Amino acid sequence: MGRRAHSKGIEQETAGGVGLEAQPDFVAGFARGLKVIRAFGENSHMLTLSQVAERSGLTAAGARRLLLTLVTLGYAGTKDRFYFLTPRILSLGYSYLTSLPLYHFAQPILEELVEKTGETCAVGVLDDVDVVYVLRIPVRRIASGDFGIGTRRPAHATSMGRILLGHLNERELADYFERADLRAYTGTTVTDPKLLRQRIKEDREQGYSWITGEMAEHVSGLSVPIIGEDSRVNSAINISFNRPKISSNEVLREYLPPLRDAADQIHRSLMLRDRSMADRPTRLKG
Repeated sequence: MGRRAHSKGIEQETAGGVGLEAQPDFVAGFARGLKVIRAFGENSHMLTLSQVAERSGLTAAGARRLLLTLVTLGYAGTKDRFYFLTPRILSLGYSYLTSLPLYHFAQPILEELVEKTGETCAVGVLDDVDVVYVLRIPVRRIASGDFGIGTRRPAHATSMGRILLGHLNERELADYFERADLRAYTGTTVTDPKLLRQRIKEDREQGYSWITGEMAEHVSGLSVPIIGEDSRVNSAINISFNRPKISSNEVLREYLPPLRDAADQIHRSLMLRDRSMADRPTRLKG
């Protein structure tokens, strides 16, 4: 699966406190273009020039040049005073997804898990302080503003996040706590750093994470790690539930075994791929 997805936002400073734009290999114009793209999102499908400038922290003139560049390349469109992203923008994210061996192997296994459990299932990776869904198969609407591939959720309030945080090294975990906004989304969200560290430790030791009602009322999640071909945990697999009352004992008894089986199937698929690639004969030159 490659390196752990763990990258700082484009507007943040480096660890040494030096601004990114001061780095010799940093292309500021490209970074500003990414800020413009990220200005769009849920509930902001169409934006005016001033809105894009405000959201991206750019001047109106700078935002306008970048927007018109995106329009020329087909990644954005314009109507009256408004700008919007076009479907072509999906090709950027799809390039990432299709480059992941995980994406190809996990899809049929996730479909089988959904069929077995009758619940929404997903695979996610850690990116900065969030979990990003790289695969998700819903069976019903889990929550208002239902989400799909590419959606980000705060790691501290999700079971996949807790699992993935548990497999960071101490330096990476300390960095996470320095930058994460441990806000409360419900009355049960764990926001105390000391308690959260303890929960992360417990989840790693038991090999699964069970969270209920921390991201949204009546929404619960059960997650286990996926061990990659490099023997590291770079992703997690999850089953989500939307029930007013749910028994943790029932969930662990009925759903944890098939969830672990699915994670093991993905792991074995990745290992077989790795071995088959290693066994390929090297093409002789000349």
